[in-house]
Amino acid sequence: MPRHVNWRQRGQKQKQKQQSCHDFAWLWTSLLLLGSIWSTGAHFHKWKILQRSFRYMQETMLRNSLERAHLNYGIVFECRTISDIDVGDDSHFDLQLGDLSGFRRLDDKKKLALFLHGWNDQGSKEWVQELLFTWTLFDERYNVCVVDWGHLSQNDYKSASMSIFDVGLTVAGIIIALEEMRPRQFNRQNVTLAGYSLGAHAAGYAGAVLDGRVEQIIGLDPAGPLFTLPAAVSPKYRLDQTDAQYVQVMHTSSGTLGTSLKCGHADFYPNGGRAPQRNCQMFMSMSDMQNTNPIACSHSTAAIFFRQSLDPQYPFMGYQCDSYRSYAAGRCANNLRARFGIHSHRRPEGSFYFDTISSHPYVKRQRSVRLRNWDWEWELERERERNQNPGGRQMSEARSGDLLLGRLWRRTWQRRSRERNRCPSSTGKDRLE
Repeated sequence: MPRHVNWRQRGQKQKQKQQSCHDFAWLWTSLLLLGSIWSTGAHFHKWKILQRSFRYMQETMLRNSLERAHLNYGIVFECRTISDIDVGDDSHFDLQLGDLSGFRRLDDKKKLALFLHGWNDQGSKEWVQELLFTWTLFDERYNVCVVDWGHLSQNDYKSASMSIFDVGLTVAGIIIALEEMRPRQFNRQNVTLAGYSLGAHAAGYAGAVLDGRVEQIIGLDPAGPLFTLPAAVSPKYRLDQTDAQYVQVMHTSSGTLGTSLKCGHADFYPNGGRAPQRNCQMFMSMSDMQNTNPIACSHSTAAIFFRQSLDPQYPFMGYQCDSYRSYAAGRCANNLRARFGIHSHRRPEGSFYFDTISSHPYVKRQRSVRLRNWDWEWELERERERNQNPGGRQMSEARSGDLLLGRLWRRTWQRRSRERNRCPSSTGKDRLE
C-alpha cells in the first residue's frame, strides 16, 4: 500500500509540474517575442499588443484561482494582547475557523490588527514574531494577530500567488465570525490589515470581501510579479484603494519584486521607492555580496521600515510630490506632509517621498516620549554605553533595539511580580503609579 501511495503522490506532483510549465509557457514565449521586437526596432504599438497578451494570461490564472477560492481551516491566527492594567501580562493565543474557543480571549475594548506575511514565510519566523511583539508593545489599542498561512506560502511562487484568495477569504471569514459572535462589541470598521508582499494582495482581497469597510489596509511593497508585472491586472485581483476606508502603501522595490503601480490612497516612496534601498547598498565583503541580493533586501525593507515606524519617536514623514526627482531637487519642501504607519491620525492622499539613512533607526529622531513609567532616553543612553564598552558584547543597533524592547517588557513584568509579593491580599488589579 505505501508503494502505491508513493506512486500516486509522484503522479500528482508530476501533473502539478506539467500544469505549472503549461501556464508559464506562453509567458516565456512572450518574453522571447519581446526581445525580438526590441532588437528589430519595432514600433511602440507592438509592445502594447504584447502587453495585452501578458495581461490576458495573468488574469486568466488569477481568475481561475479566484473562482476556486474557499475557506482554509489550516490557516492559524496567532494573537497577542496586553492588559491595560497589568503591563507585561502578555496574553498569547490562537484563533482558527474550526476552533472558536480563542475568540473570547480578545479584549472587547481594543481594535483588531491582522498582519499577513509574504511568500516563503510563516508566522513563526523570528522577524514576524518581533514585529508582532513590537506592535503590541508600542500601541496598546490593538489585539494584534499574525495570519500564519505558511503551509500555502512555502510553495513555488505561482502556487503561493494563487493561494492569496483562499487566505483573504479566510481572513474575511474570521472577521465576519467575530461580528456574529459579538455584534455589539466588534465591528469590521475597527479592523486594520497589514500585509507584506503577497500578503498585501491577500489583505486587499479580504477587504474587498468585506465591502471595503475595514478601517485601513497597510500594504508593504505589494508583490509585483503576476500582479503588475509584466502587465498590470484588474484591481479586483490585487490591492486597490477601494478595499478599505483608507489604504496606505510603502514601495521599496518598485518595478522588480514590488509593484510600481500606485494602489492606495497614500503611497510612500522611501529613497524613490526603488531598489537598492540605502540600507541594502553596502556590502562588507565579496562573500556578503554573493549571499545578499540587493533587490530582495530592498523588498524586505518595507517590513523593516514598518516595524520601525511603530516606535513613535521615529516617524516616517513623506512630502507630497509628483516625482522623486522633484523631491530631491527641493521643489516639494512646502508641500503637504504625511506620516506612514498606524500612528497616522490624518488621512492624506497622494504620493509621498522621503529619504532614509543606511542604518537603524533609518530616520532621524523627532521627539522624546515616555514608555509607561520608563524613561526611554535613559534606557537608550544605557544601551549606548554598553555598546561602546570595548570589553562588552558588540551588538548592532537593530539588535540592541530588540534587546531594549525585551528588557522593558521583562522589567515591567518583574516589577508587577514584586508588587504582588509585597501585597498578598491584593486582587491583582492594582494600578501603576
